[in-house]
Amino acid sequence: MYRAYCAACHGLGGKGDGPASSALKPAATDLTQLAKRNSGKFPELQVFGAINGDVQVPAHGSKDMPVWGVVFRRMGDNSVSGATLRMRNLTRYIESLQQ
Repeated sequence: MYRAYCAACHGLGGKGDGPASSALKPAATDLTQLAKRNSGKFPELQVFGAINGDVQVPAHGSKDMPVWGVVFRRMGDNSVSGATLRMRNLTRYIESLQQ
């Protein structure tokens, strides 16, 4: 899921250097530094919220158009629980990228 939905902007390694990153204003976040920038604690709820569209991230679009939460809800069984599981798994993967 990370490769399909995040890597174009954040890069395969999560450093914010994906092929589409140069077109973004502001630049894509270096996902490997989230814990470091948060006093050593991975900001799980903020990351989950950014994926879902609850936390506004300028590069992800407005609150009126949450990009990934809507997409994930339409996948597979089209359920909130399925979308939540996808977003939790993606959040855990991003946590695994921390340096």
